[in-house]
Amino acid sequence: MQWEKITSRELYEMVKEEVCIIPIGSLEKHGEHLPLGNDALIAHKLALMAAEKEPAVVLPPLYFTYTKAMKNLTGAISLETDVLLAFLENLCDEVSRNGFKKIILLNAHGGNVSILRVFLQHVADKGKDYAVYLPPIFLAPEVIEEVKETSETGHAGEIETSISLYLFPELCKMERVPKEFYSSRRDYDVSPASTSIDWYAAYPDAYVGDARKANAEKGRRIVEAHVEKLVELIRKIKRDDKVLRKLKKFNEELKKPEPKARS
Repeated sequence: MQWEKITSRELYEMVKEEVCIIPIGSLEKHGEHLPLGNDALIAHKLALMAAEKEPAVVLPPLYFTYTKAMKNLTGAISLETDVLLAFLENLCDEVSRNGFKKIILLNAHGGNVSILRVFLQHVADKGKDYAVYLPPIFLAPEVIEEVKETSETGHAGEIETSISLYLFPELCKMERVPKEFYSSRRDYDVSPASTSIDWYAAYPDAYVGDARKANAEKGRRIVEAHVEKLVELIRKIKRDDKVLRKLKKFNEELKKPEPKARS
């Protein structure tokens, strides 16, 4: 069920399902052929498809997140780290206040991964009465390996474009796909160190690989496998009662630290 499309009574009755999914994406350039909100659109579609198979409430997708690596390209909207962390906490607090104590952050934007992991730790010691779960972006990587034809399948490339062609073909402008393979253009080597400019140096046009190899059938196989794994995860989270118990115990121990965790 979509939070914004149901009544107050219907939402109240859904609390028994415990789980709320927050789809998370971004607003940023995705090559010349995919929409700026591609990640959020994908996350939202996947969440809704899973919620049809295993009941859960799905919030509207988050578009305004963290995308500093592409702020030099028209269309990017990136929140500051402290603003995003505060917003996520406020949002999860409100979801919990409405009765949902198991919150899944369904992220489809690679640039959010690090900050979402920070968020998990950010709320760990604040005495929250809810648990936050962060699945990996790709829940069925084995299917991606089966269908891909190119070596680099990242941002706006073969895999993401295939998924988009399956989920919202009307937004994909395939006639604009570059007529060449785009590999990393980084012209320096400081490995194994990372720098703050690595993404820009490698993929200045926000495009990776070769989307000419994309098609909706590949997207269908990836999406169906991903949704099945997500459904399994939702069911697993519903069955689990240990994460919330451990979180409560951790916060109790924080009030009076000892050299060894209490059993």
